[in-house]
Amino acid sequence: METLSIQMLPEYTPSTPAPDYSPKLLPGEKCIQKSPRLTQPHADNVSFTYRERGMILTLKDCREEDRHPTFGLGSTIRGEVALDHRRRVTAVTAKLEGRVHLPGQPSKVVNIVSKERTLWERSTLNGETCPSIMPLSMSFPTSYRERGQDRPFRLPPSFELPKPRRVAIVYTLQIIVTRSRNVPMIGSRLSRRVEVHMSIHLRYRPRVRPSRPVPDCFSELKQCPEDWMEDVWITKPSVDAGNDAFLARCHFFFPSVRVFTASEKIPFHLRLETSPLFLRSLAKLFLPHQDPSAIEEVLHVYILRQTTVNVQGTSFSHEDVLGRGRMMLQSSSTSKVVLSESEEPVTWSWNGELRCEVPVLSTGFTTSQISTTDYIVLSLLLPPGPLRPDQSLQRIIPIRLATEPWIDRS
Repeated sequence: METLSIQMLPEYTPSTPAPDYSPKLLPGEKCIQKSPRLTQPHADNVSFTYRERGMILTLKDCREEDRHPTFGLGSTIRGEVALDHRRRVTAVTAKLEGRVHLPGQPSKVVNIVSKERTLWERSTLNGETCPSIMPLSMSFPTSYRERGQDRPFRLPPSFELPKPRRVAIVYTLQIIVTRSRNVPMIGSRLSRRVEVHMSIHLRYRPRVRPSRPVPDCFSELKQCPEDWMEDVWITKPSVDAGNDAFLARCHFFFPSVRVFTASEKIPFHLRLETSPLFLRSLAKLFLPHQDPSAIEEVLHVYILRQTTVNVQGTSFSHEDVLGRGRMMLQSSSTSKVVLSESEEPVTWSWNGELRCEVPVLSTGFTTSQISTTDYIVLSLLLPPGPLRPDQSLQRIIPIRLATEPWIDRS
């Protein structure tokens, strides 16, 4: 075959250099469209690597919250396991566990999840060597059953209540490596199995979103009345005095969706109809050490989370005030309400908004041992605080706090 001559090759000339690119606009240039990057409170698609006792565990495609790998509803734990020393390894197992830790003497532990998966197992006594990398794939269950219970429970999120007594729901992932070890015996050698464990903590936090958006303000009531609901609360003495002056009627308007993102504001409107004399009588009864004329806010609105714990037939509750309502009095230019001796009925109206002032990492949940419930509380005269056994001065409205904002999927 005749070879090509060098003279037959085409001539090449160097290409012109690529232009300089910069995010800054030059004189005469305009930006057609700019899509700002959304800042998320939690990072997604994060990888974690753990090294312990000759084992390397890598978790992929998970969220990060508080420096822990975090998983949502029915999420799959994906990753891989590698070993520094593979000799004499007979099996490698992954185990997902969920436990409820309850106080007591001694403390009590209830298992709610226990899933085990074999990543590799030697088939013969003198068989193959453990592979260098073993894939891991394991999913969280969405529900579980407890002994003696007829219905299943939705798997609760990771949870911790440090006071008044520590209560926690903890999820762990264990990697168990089983090795054989020959123990010398008289006239023979005995094969013995030894297990090495690596245990890491996982966070299980399902994402919850409202079914529809919350209206911006109370002025939208006329345009979209279906987005609002009214709760009427009537407070009166235990003994009927036959006098409407000794009665308080409160009209509370708030969004009808009743599922609110913890980070967003909740608009509301309040109208209170009563007499100053009735409020003064209540103040003397429930606030005997306080001058009624010094009370500036007769009605308080706040978000409260109640956690109830049942341990061996006994229970206790703990309440946290998550946020107070900001109210603007509509019928007067001053926020102070004067409580006079008059029996004449008077009406006060407020526009306001509620917002959680502390981070809310999980929505409410229920198990046989622990339950958390969120409420909007209306409190007449009494400042925000735990629920009173005597509910005559408090109105409790159950709601649900979501962890993620509403998204338009249309």
